[in-house]
Amino acid sequence: MLERIIEALKKGVAKNAAPAAGAEVKRLAAAALMIEAARRDNDFAEDERAAITRIVGEHFDLSADDAKALVDLAEQRQKVPFGETIFTRTVRDSFTPEERKDVLRMMWQVANADGQLHRLEGVMIERLAVEIGLTKADSESARAEVTAKG
Repeated sequence: MLERIIEALKKGVAKNAAPAAGAEVKRLAAAALMIEAARRDNDFAEDERAAITRIVGEHFDLSADDAKALVDLAEQRQKVPFGETIFTRTVRDSFTPEERKDVLRMMWQVANADGQLHRLEGVMIERLAVEIGLTKADSESARAEVTAKG
């Protein structure tokens, strides 16, 4: 399944067009960016993995098993050359502005899952926000919203 999704993403990137934006691909892209943001501090802890699984399960209305399978699949994307570029382009080109803001909020939730925001995670999320077509103000707003919810 991973190979089929990655191939669809690569074709979209190679043609400089929006990749196929099926629900499966969109969920994988969102989960992959959350994992990328969480890994930035070189400490991808179990609480962050659990937070990503919970967040994608809630956001995409997935069962616990399906959410775990999605996170496992997103983690495998680390083996894909240019994976981050593929997934940021998918989010930028295939998600609506509100869906992109949802992904940004989810990344901030993951970054805060361990109770502390590591500087590298914050920098990474702000960089990813720009790469997916959002502004610094969008990032600050999403971070404030997540922080307020605790």
